[in-house]
Amino acid sequence: MTFIGLTLQEWAALLAILGTLFGCISFIFKAIIIKPLSDAIGNLQKSIDEFREQMEESDDDRKAIHMRINRLDKKVHVLEVLMKGGDKK
Repeated sequence: MTFIGLTLQEWAALLAILGTLFGCISFIFKAIIIKPLSDAIGNLQKSIDEFREQMEESDDDRKAIHMRINRLDKKVHVLEVLMKGGDKK
């Protein structure tokens, strides 16, 4: 039995060869492109997570500094009022 000039055995051999080639190409593609790309994405995600944690700590520090500045501003204002007899807001 032939189909487009090839027998069933020739078709099976052709499919086996093409399957093997596709498998090899797929393996090489994964080893050369996909694995390094996945590693780079993982490293980038780790860096982003660390950066996010640092930003949260920085935000907490900024809020604490802001509160200290507000308290100092009130103290300075009270001292100015007492020393100069300035306006009492």
